Amino acid sequence: MAARCPRWATIRRRVPVPPADPRAAPRAALRRAVLQLVMGVVLLDAVAMSIFYGAGIAYGPSRQRTIYLIAWSVATALVVMVLLRRVRRVRMENRR
Repeated sequence: MAARCPRWATIRRRVPVPPADPRAAPRAALRRAVLQLVMGVVLLDAVAMSIFYGAGIAYGPSRQRTIYLIAWSVATALVVMVLLRRVRRVRMENRR
């Protein structure tokens, strides 16, 4: 006669395991795209501020500061446009 199997070795689960969330992968992709957008803008601003103060533009002539700030704003707008397009692409792929 075979020995009885210990109670912990049963095959049946005592606690039901919820099914995997089918939206987990799309949510992770969207979260990653939004994080890239935020980090892109933060990185651009950190570099731009370093140049602004490191090169002495902050203490230079008013015209030079204005030109630099306009260029910085245009660069920020371009980065946001490119990375936001990626966020939208991820959202559209998730709707299909």
